[in-house]
Amino acid sequence: MPHDHGHANIDPNSGDRRVAIAIWANGLLTVAQIVGGILSGSLALIADALHNFSDMASLVIAFAARKIARRPADERMTFGYGRVEIVAALINYTTLIVIGFYLIYEGGMRMIDPPEVMGWTVVILGGIALVVDTLTAMLTYSMQKGSVNIRALFLHNLSDALASVAVIVGGTLIILYDMRWVDPAITIASRSTSCICPSPK
Repeated sequence: MPHDHGHANIDPNSGDRRVAIAIWANGLLTVAQIVGGILSGSLALIADALHNFSDMASLVIAFAARKIARRPADERMTFGYGRVEIVAALINYTTLIVIGFYLIYEGGMRMIDPPEVMGWTVVILGGIALVVDTLTAMLTYSMQKGSVNIRALFLHNLSDALASVAVIVGGTLIILYDMRWVDPAITIASRSTSCICPSPK
């Protein structure tokens, strides 16, 4: 009789649907934030957009990895395909670090000469991003215990949710006090934090 170690409590098809929903949500959010960031002049929104694009790519990788990992062992892969998820997790973490360093550089350039920023656009899109990031984190939370790949996505989206809170706070400060330097400062701070990634367990 097979033993259940608590790693497969979710039906695989149900898990796939959750990941698919998260992919679409992050894709739509990415487009909205890029447009909003360009129109409002907010680097923080563009940074979030690039990060969410990274999330979407990570989710696509995760989706494919889940499918491949369930393949049975064959002559070429006698131990099965489960290790594909470990490779996908490594790609996710590496992407997060690379994008983080790029945005830190862009934020530094804007700290020197902060441009005009439309605070209300930043607050509204930051709020939408918070909802999507929280939804994605919730969708992947119950799936991450048995997969380092999904765990990477969960932690990724959890950090994004916290970054979205910072974006909302920054937009509010711009509206109230015209503190334009806050926008690139938040970008640098949030991406610096994101670059310190926990190792998969």
